Amino acid sequence: GRLGRVNNQLLEGNDTGLFVTVWLAVIDITTGKGGAANAGHEHPVIRKSGGDFEVVKYKHSPAVATIEGLQYKEHEFILEPGDCIFVYTDGVTEATNENLELMGEERMIDALNRHKDDGTSEILSAVKKEIDIFAGSAPQFDDITMMIFEYKGNE
Repeated sequence: GRLGRVNNQLLEGNDTGLFVTVWLAVIDITTGKGGAANAGHEHPVIRKSGGDFEVVKYKHSPAVATIEGLQYKEHEFILEPGDCIFVYTDGVTEATNENLELMGEERMIDALNRHKDDGTSEILSAVKKEIDIFAGSAPQFDDITMMIFEYKGNE
């Protein structure tokens, strides 16, 4: 598949042993049908229309650029109008405060659900603000990257 080709290309001449985690989804916006592959990345978070944000856990494939010829398993899903997908890097859950505590998945989900009825850009801003408040003045060692996608249906 798509990720397998990327994997093999990145392995060519990769003398430093660098790898990358990837969550890749392809969604047909006319039907809401999608397929996703997870290469060692954080689990996606889904909010069904009118519901709460919840982590969707399934078996990862190894990260990209680790094993030659790897075939990445795709998981199929269907989005209904109003459903949201939230994906993020581990810098979100591993944001650290002055006491060396991690933000963690639970705090992230709580932050999402406190703002679940807001618009997508407001949700991202609110979660980033909660991360900043949690971390305080502690230096962060990783990027904090988040993306949210709301399926509107095919009107």
